[in-house]
Formats: sequence, structure tokens, C-alpha cells
Amino acid sequence: MPANILPGAKPLPGSLEIRNIEIWLEQQIWGHRFFSDQTPWFLLLEALGVIASRAADKNHDRIFPGEPADGKHEQFSYSMSTRPALRILLFKDRHIDEIADSQAVSDNSMWSRWFDLVPGGEPQFGYLKDRFTRFSAFRNAVALLRGAEVESERKRRPNSRHLAPRGPDMLAADFGETTNGGINKDRRFFARGGELLYLMLNRSQHRDKLENAVRERLLSPGSRWNALAKILQPEGQQPTAGFEVGYLPLPKHEVYDTLAQDWLALLSLRGLPEDNLPEPLMRLSGLAVINYMTLRSAEVLGVSPTEFPVDMISPDTLAVQRISKDCFRRHRDQSRLAIGKIVEEFAKSPEYLDAAKQANPFRAMKELVEKRFNYGLASTPLARVPAELKEQAISNHDQHLGRVVGFYAEQIGFAVARRGTGRWYAASDGLIEALVLANVKHPMEFETFLETLWKRYRIVIGSGVGRQAFQTANYAHLKANQRLLEDRLRVLGLLKRLSDDCAFVTNPFVE
Repeated sequence: MPANILPGAKPLPGSLEIRNIEIWLEQQIWGHRFFSDQTPWFLLLEALGVIASRAADKNHDRIFPGEPADGKHEQFSYSMSTRPALRILLFKDRHIDEIADSQAVSDNSMWSRWFDLVPGGEPQFGYLKDRFTRFSAFRNAVALLRGAEVESERKRRPNSRHLAPRGPDMLAADFGETTNGGINKDRRFFARGGELLYLMLNRSQHRDKLENAVRERLLSPGSRWNALAKILQPEGQQPTAGFEVGYLPLPKHEVYDTLAQDWLALLSLRGLPEDNLPEPLMRLSGLAVINYMTLRSAEVLGVSPTEFPVDMISPDTLAVQRISKDCFRRHRDQSRLAIGKIVEEFAKSPEYLDAAKQANPFRAMKELVEKRFNYGLASTPLARVPAELKEQAISNHDQHLGRVVGFYAEQIGFAVARRGTGRWYAASDGLIEALVLANVKHPMEFETFLETLWKRYRIVIGSGVGRQAFQTANYAHLKANQRLLEDRLRVLGLLKRLSDDCAFVTNPFVE
């Protein structure tokens, strides 16, 4: 077995630097890396940045070439535009509105006043005066595009503020700035999760079909939003920031294929407007990460995966809520247990036992631990080495990766949290709609829809699948949960009941 990966995993790409990672353990299970500071929106944006870079790079003839034939990990660099001019206009400028609302006698005086105040002045932004006949039109264009910002309620630095992905000219790198104005690729908000999402799509069985769909629906420059973003930016080559791709351990996984199928289903909906496409992509990509995280925990532990009982939140579904809370806790605990199991197996390995028998056992153990986990032992007694590894790894895990399932569930509308009550799985209207769009290609019987959600995502709603997944569950509460979902689907315009025994889920965007 290679020194720092699990059996069946791909070797690390040569470009990946892990020296600064305190302990390389959770990464062996889930990859490098998913991070709780990276929201599902930023996960999608980073993935689209990788996709757009490969599409534009003449050295690559495919966005999704598949995994290398020699079994090695994908290894490539990609670049994303930093879009300094656009970010100044949208996220730094505080003078456009003030000048537009002033009593200036002419457009020329407004432009002159703004050029005096904006960093870079007319030499950097003079092109805008040629593109807009009136300063008020320029002001309206900026205001309109500011309204396309995702997560605008979060107070982030300007270079970590982003627009909804409605064209390639709206995608931008995420980075900090050094004291002299240079780029600090701190990976805080684009934390590599999008790179792993890309790698999942690249290793899926559906990558060939995705190739054209992604180019046509996500990278087309023809959208009105993209045209607006483009007109606000100078012509010519945009400055870029370069990155190396992260690490995804397993060459194949069922989640990769489910994710790709969901993307393909959404991108194939010709009736779904481009403006409405990013949100369901974000929600289902976040759901894929949740599924991946929880399935990998179960696989390492060698146990059956735990379902996601989704509560419709009613006094009539309290039994469902209790089951959901229990499953949520189990998902949280299993990731910690998986880390513990890796350490326990290491402590039973021939390498570990051999190191303990050496003439200088501490030195041998220190070298082995550093090789296996990139962790530096100080003066730990040999008997405490496994405990120290477990404590350190779980401590790191609890700060970021261990929070991803709960955080992502809330962000995509897959969980609720109540003070004094805890957190459990529930579904927002946005997530329900995304699931319908990705899974319903023609009118589908309601019961079949519920079975589809269970088989594809382990989502449990209703009495039929509920009794199969949880044999002792309260039947009346499961039935009430199912009835409430049906009511919500009907209100959303996604379900029609033809008779007492026949209800169909419908996708309004199927042509």
C-alpha cells in the first residue's frame, strides 16, 4: 500500500503539496478537500471555473477527458480570471450612485467626476464612456449586475464576492490580497471542493454526454447577463490566477454517476430558462457532497449507509422528526468513527508492529507516522501514538470537514435547526423542485417518485419506503408526512391528482 493513501485509492497528483497539512488522515477518506467555509454556491462556482478554464484552454480538447489510462490521478493546472475592473465597479465603487443622483449639468461632468474618484481613473475605465451613451445607463447596468450577486447578505472581501453563473464572463477567481496588492491564493472560500466536484463529473460514466451539454448551457456567452458583464469589462486578455487541481481518492463511486445524471437531466431541460438553471444545480451538487461524505463514512466502517428521513414538519409527523434527528446524529458521528477506524487499523498493521520492535522504536515510529499521515510526533510515548493521532485528526475534522454535512444540508434546504430542539432533515420548496426537475422526465406516479428518491439519494418520505427503511416507524406519521409532501408538490404546480388512487408528479420544463 502506498504510504499515504487507502487501499483502492488513486496516488496523489505530483503537483499536490501536503507539507503544510498538519495531519493527512481525513483526506485519505474524502479527499483534499471539502471545507465548511465553502458554501454550496461557491462549490458550484469553483467547479464551473475549472470547467470554463479547460474549455478555453487550447491545450485541452475536452472538458471531461476521463481519468488517465495509467491509473494515475488527474494532474493539471487551470486558471480563472480575477476580473479586477468588474469587481471595482460592482463591489468596491461607492461613487456611481452618488454622482448619478447629483445635480450635474451634463453627462460629461458626471464621467469626469467619477474618473477623478475611481481607482485607475479614465486611463483604466475610459472605455465605459464609449459604451454607454448616458451616465445613468451605466449606473443602471451596474445596479442590475449587482443584483445578480450570490449570497449578497454575507459580508465578504471584494475578491470573494461572485455573480450567479450565467455565462463565462461572470466567472471569477476567489483570492485574498497581499499587502502590496498581489494575489494571495488562500483557498478560504474556493477551498477545492469545486475541484473535487469537477473530478467526480470527470470520472462518471456520463462525462461524454455532459461535454456538449455543459458547453451549450453553462458556457455560452450569449445570455443577456453575460453580455452585460462583458460590456462592463475592458477588451483584451483578462488577468488570471492559476491553480492546481485537488485530490479525489476513489477512481469510481456511485455518487459520481448520480451527480452527473442530475447535471445532465437539468442541462437537458430546454424549457428551463438559463436564469433558473444555476440554483437547482447548486442544490443537487450540495446534495451529492452530503451523500458522498456519509457514504464514505459507512464504507470505511463497513456498515450499511444510513438513510435521510425527511420531515415535512408538522405535529402529525413528530415520529418522523425523531427518526430524522437520530439519523442526522448518526451521520455526524460516523465520520468521526471512520477516522478512528483508520487509526485503529494502522495500529494493528505489520508496519506499526515492526516499528515498535526496532532498536530505536520512537525514531522508527516517528518516521512511519510522518510517512503515513504527514504528522510529526513530538515526544509521545509509544503506547499513546494511536490516541494522539485520533485526537488530532478528530480535532481538525470537527473544525471544518466534520461540519460540512450539517452546513450543506441547511444551505441547500435539506435540514432545519431549532434552538433547544436540534437539527434534522427537512426539505425546502427549492430542493423539492430541484429533485423533481432532475428525476421526472414524464408524468411519474407519486409512489414511484418516492421510491426514486430513496434509491437514488437514500431520501425517505412516505409510508411505503419508510416502512422498508425503518420497520418499527410510526405508520400514521409516515403517511401524514407523505400527504404533506403531496400537498406541497400540488401547491408548487408539480403534482396532479387524477383520482383518489392516482397522483402524478410532473415536470413543467420537459418539452
